[in-house]
Amino acid sequence: MSISVGLSGLRATSEQMNSISHNIANVGTVGFKSSRTEFQDVYAPQFGGGEMNGVEVAQVRQSFTSGGTTSTGRNSDLAINGEGFFMVQNNGQQMFTRNGVFNLDTEGYMVSGDGHRLQGYGVTESGQIQTGTVTDLRVDTGDMAAKTTTKVHQGLNLDANAAIVTNSADDKFDPEDPSTFTSSVTSTVYDSLGSEHQVTQYYVKTASNEWKVHYALDGDVLKGQTNTMGFDSDGKLSTVNGAPAMDNSTTPPTMKIDTLSVDLAFKNGAAKQSVGMTLADTTQYGSEFSINKNAPDGHAPGQIAGWYFEGDGTVYARYSNGQTKAQGQVLMARFPNQEGLQQAGGTRWTQSFASGAPLLGTPGTGQMGALRTGMYENSNVNLTNEMVSLMSAQSNYQANAKTIKVSQEMTQILFQNL
Repeated sequence: MSISVGLSGLRATSEQMNSISHNIANVGTVGFKSSRTEFQDVYAPQFGGGEMNGVEVAQVRQSFTSGGTTSTGRNSDLAINGEGFFMVQNNGQQMFTRNGVFNLDTEGYMVSGDGHRLQGYGVTESGQIQTGTVTDLRVDTGDMAAKTTTKVHQGLNLDANAAIVTNSADDKFDPEDPSTFTSSVTSTVYDSLGSEHQVTQYYVKTASNEWKVHYALDGDVLKGQTNTMGFDSDGKLSTVNGAPAMDNSTTPPTMKIDTLSVDLAFKNGAAKQSVGMTLADTTQYGSEFSINKNAPDGHAPGQIAGWYFEGDGTVYARYSNGQTKAQGQVLMARFPNQEGLQQAGGTRWTQSFASGAPLLGTPGTGQMGALRTGMYENSNVNLTNEMVSLMSAQSNYQANAKTIKVSQEMTQILFQNL
């Protein structure tokens, strides 16, 4: 019987050394989780009690403690700070991993190093996240179309101390003659073909608290297009083209007229368009003319220049025209009992009856961990501890082998004395 007990010890200890060796081999594997071999006694049932029959492996328990992180500078690398797993799939099989190193395949899908597609929420054509629809995350590598400018968001101050322009009649205005206007601001706008144009607004102070605005497109004055603005004694906009700009019946007062409109006709075959210059942040204070905002809502066409993750898991495509567009959002999973997950090879796991069904959510919400971009999670293997465990397992193996040898010697002595 002692021989079988020793053999059970050899088998169990051999499995333990295999587990330890696997941990050591993966000390440098991104997102790897170590495992620990646990033993239990084996008893042979007998009447009135049991007889010790050796040892066996009870289970190989996985440790999901977090590993350290390594900064890579790649915006496509992710590390989870807290609970949760990334969801990936291959041929319809859903898997879970802590390995956050992702790349694009030839079709634009975000994939792990072994080709599994990252899962998340998709987007609409306009770039709105479609929560509730889980899909393979993909970056659209096609060109971004041009967007026609419809509004220029402006914020500026007209100098209340500026001198009144005496020759302010429309026929006297000359953009080449600074004496015919007080100040100017130029905005870049985009036509339906995506071409850039320069629209310049010339502000002419015609009286105290009163201003006239002339326009020029690519240096050519737009005849017959002028607007007027009036300001109250506090420097706030009060009238536009003679009509009240504010609705004082509301608390606080709201704007009734919020833009100065200019109609543009281009020479390159692009469609005519009307552009509104916002007025909400236009003031007349006793300080120098200043521009604190001048941003059009359109843009030129652009080619894909890269992609990156934000901390909330949203993935963006970056284009050569300086624009970005959301491509989707990473979805994460956590489990009631993550130690019950079934190992699926590499650094992937699948759900099991013991783990329970996955609970889904976006990074940083509920009990989901937050994402750290530009870094990945290292293996959680403690090399020093594993080496100590390996030496201990080796000693146990030798001790079990010794019991078998002694048992054999005792058996030989017994047969010799019969």
